[in-house]
Amino acid sequence: MSRSRLQNSLDRDVFQIVRRYADEATDLPASRIRPSAIYDWIKTSNSSLRRRPKKQLEDSIERVLAVLQEDECGNDDELVPLEGNVGEELEVEKPSVDIMNRQIVNGWATAAKSGAATPSTNGQKTRKRDATRATEERESKKQKTLDLVPPTHVSLKDVGGCEQVIEQLREHLVLPLLDPEEYVRRRLPIPRGILLHGPPGCGKTLICRAYAALVGVPFVEILGPSIVSGVSGESEKQIREIFEKAKEAAPCLLFIDEIDVIAPKRESAQSQMEKRIVAQLLVSMDGLAMEANDGKPVIVLAATNRPDSLDPALRRGGRFDTEINMGVPNESTREKILQALTRGPKMAPDVDLKALAKATAGFVGADLKDLVSKAGTWSMDRYRRALEEQAAELESEMEVDGDQSEFPNESVRRSYLLVKRLRAKGIPRPDGHDDAISMEAFQAVLPTITPSSKREGFATVPDTTWEDVGALDDVREELELMIVEPIKDPERFRNLGLPPSDGVLLWGPPGCGKTLLAKAVAAESKANFISVKGPELFNKYVGESERAVRQVFMRARSSVPCVIFFDEVDALLAQRNEQSEASARVVNTILTELDGLSDRDGIYLIAATNRLDMIDEAMLRAGRFARLLYVGPPKPEERVKIMRALMKKTPHNLQLAEFARRDDKDGCKNFSGADLRALLHNAARHCLRNQRRELELVDFEEAAKTMVPSIRDLQRYEELRKKFESVDWLRR
Repeated sequence: MSRSRLQNSLDRDVFQIVRRYADEATDLPASRIRPSAIYDWIKTSNSSLRRRPKKQLEDSIERVLAVLQEDECGNDDELVPLEGNVGEELEVEKPSVDIMNRQIVNGWATAAKSGAATPSTNGQKTRKRDATRATEERESKKQKTLDLVPPTHVSLKDVGGCEQVIEQLREHLVLPLLDPEEYVRRRLPIPRGILLHGPPGCGKTLICRAYAALVGVPFVEILGPSIVSGVSGESEKQIREIFEKAKEAAPCLLFIDEIDVIAPKRESAQSQMEKRIVAQLLVSMDGLAMEANDGKPVIVLAATNRPDSLDPALRRGGRFDTEINMGVPNESTREKILQALTRGPKMAPDVDLKALAKATAGFVGADLKDLVSKAGTWSMDRYRRALEEQAAELESEMEVDGDQSEFPNESVRRSYLLVKRLRAKGIPRPDGHDDAISMEAFQAVLPTITPSSKREGFATVPDTTWEDVGALDDVREELELMIVEPIKDPERFRNLGLPPSDGVLLWGPPGCGKTLLAKAVAAESKANFISVKGPELFNKYVGESERAVRQVFMRARSSVPCVIFFDEVDALLAQRNEQSEASARVVNTILTELDGLSDRDGIYLIAATNRLDMIDEAMLRAGRFARLLYVGPPKPEERVKIMRALMKKTPHNLQLAEFARRDDKDGCKNFSGADLRALLHNAARHCLRNQRRELELVDFEEAAKTMVPSIRDLQRYEELRKKFESVDWLRR
């Protein structure tokens, strides 16, 4: 392009600005550069041109863009080289600057005659103004130079166990971004926003970046806290500029991480600035319609682990109209995640990913990644120790700096030896050490990792089985039908039209295995397990107890299938006419969660109590805890099974378990499961006192003489059982 085609020096300077803007915006063509964007950029980056009248500057920008567009149409690639350094400001029309300087000096003289501010005072104000302007320019440049290149270090192959989420993102991203003309032809709106939510560490950010890498369109990533600024209006300005940048680069994918930081509920906002940021985000989302952007789509992805804290206006149709829940993975999903994580590192043949998936109940993707990383570190530590041992054996062949007597301790000496060993060339690797990570490494580091879900209130009980229970076969069959089978094969129950399972209430004397049954159910079903002790939800502050109840069900909804176990539920669901107002509010909250507007699909409830008559009757109807299972003291043959289950873990003679069958006052009459465990421990102590290595029958006999059954009022439980199992009570 010839510079003669530009009318004056102003046009030529604006041309240089446009060239620089296009370079920093990853070589945008002139047809996609907006005059308003150039004008804003000049105002923040060029101290000379921004003093020009707005109308004059806008006309010059339009002339330059028109010339550039003509050159693109004519395939003229010869552009005028930039004059000066890119980072330097262009000075325009030096005479005009001199005239302004003379005017300022004359103004000082006039001000001095009239007793106005001195030049030094004006100079201080000017320096402050320049400092503020420089700060604004730095912030603006930092925001203007957003990286639009999609990430290249991640891939969908690195994401395991998220097939359903990948399927949903494929439906909402691929066609709208890569073939928007089809939506225009069919007159269909494209998705505006997609919100991914779930517990921390489940892979929300990873899967968004992986899909951006797959689609390959310009990608703008915003970290929620980076938007918040202490300067009034700066946060809203950054949001406007980022969305404008995304619209210029359309089709584009915009990702907001931790969106709950910048878009909390306005009614609970702490300041006016938070409300303005939310309002600006709402307006910017509404401005992403394809009709307002020449048919070019911009889709916003957002991630949060606190969806309920977002402003409701963001979650309506036309904004974040699609929500995807990423919950805590189950066993099969954990195995797929481990397969993805172990694609890179070399694994030994003995590594059993299925066994690892079973042993990592409650682990999320971040925990499993930490597991693989620590296993690799453990293998490296073993290799380092092997090198140290090899260095010690070859110490005479290697020259170590300094005499050994100079080393203050063994650690320093071994450090010197290790460094010399690594610098030595030609020495073979230690025998028996390769690059593969063994199963031993995983088993060594697994106990040191606390899963994120466990910190959030989840309890994992993968080691409790039906064999540990030993008896209660009739109760076990009911639990299999109501909890285990619907989790293992939900489609069969759904085809029969069965609604979500009613809650199961285990009740009976203390020590009869109610809690153990709940743990065995969770382990057998391979479901996530949340254990809630009744009194721990109560809080002295108004509203906190109800919030704790809602959080329990919220965690369960994000981790389906999930079993919630309420232990000592009589403390939580006591009759409302006999309790305080705070207890009544907690009962009402649980009633609302059980059969209100909330979704309960995939959530199974088990509760345990030994005071059934204290529970509010509203909790015992259909749809809540309608199935009451009485867990009474074991019968003589059941006591034998329980004793054998207890003795399997120790090398005892299982024939001694027959002592539990004795049903007299010197035997085990009315003994509960907890009593039988105590009997075994007391018999073992009697054996130790008599200096014997194996249990004998006399040990059980002597231990039984000192024990009293823990079930004192069995008659009361039998009366309650008759009452709650009667037809009249069921029809009340």
